[in-house]
Amino acid sequence: MYYIRETLSEGKPKLHYYQVSQENRGFKVFKASLSLSELNDILLSKTDIKFGITKKTATINSERLFKMAVIYGGVRQTMRKYSVSRFVSVSKVLISMEEFSLQFWYTEFISRFSHRNNVVDAYKVGRAFRDLYEL
Repeated sequence: MYYIRETLSEGKPKLHYYQVSQENRGFKVFKASLSLSELNDILLSKTDIKFGITKKTATINSERLFKMAVIYGGVRQTMRKYSVSRFVSVSKVLISMEEFSLQFWYTEFISRFSHRNNVVDAYKVGRAFRDLYEL
């Protein structure tokens, strides 16, 4: 099981992505600067995969959906201009992505983040994703 929790830092929303282990202990695998409502509107609600959502937390049982959410968060924070159409383009790419590519990008984001627990380390991966898919 996975969950995503929204917090506020300096008045701006941040998402913290957690994976729950067999012992029911959650550990953070990623962090992104965006709101849960944006993630839900742009990506989560556009899939056929079921998930639970409250005001500040999304609970996800699907590994595929969680991977898409991590990748979206990583790519989204590298986009300076606020353009809903560009965000929707990212979600369309993720929804249609095959499992191998999804696993590759997910692994890149979380491995770069886990190096120093710093999201800045994942910016190059987000930029590479945008360049590859021309977003």
